[in-house]
Amino acid sequence: MTPIAIIEAVATFLWTMAIVGIAEWMWTVARMDRRQHIPHTAELLGNLVPAMVALVVVVMVGAFVGLPSVVVIIAMLFPAGLAFGVQMSLNDLRGTVWPREIVRLALVLVIAAGVVIYRQAS
Repeated sequence: MTPIAIIEAVATFLWTMAIVGIAEWMWTVARMDRRQHIPHTAELLGNLVPAMVALVVVVMVGAFVGLPSVVVIIAMLFPAGLAFGVQMSLNDLRGTVWPREIVRLALVLVIAAGVVIYRQAS
């Protein structure tokens, strides 16, 4: 595998982790009372702010210093920040439930591996 293919595979894993996490967050919030939806959405956005600030700082430093590979960093930092923020919100909502975490991680690995293998075969 080339370095770009490895970065693409890691980014695919991170995007899959973020999407599965968002789906679980939406499922968990949908089961709550309607009056709790907006506070939990605001909490999710609050958990996403530090990651997005870090992304903006990396872009600005990359533009200032002239890093040619800042796009590669962004390709990994954005889904990682999204997955991290969603994970923090999920932990605030339901606590850390290890059996559910293991199932979610296994689901992410299966989906991401399938996408990476499909994209490498094409």
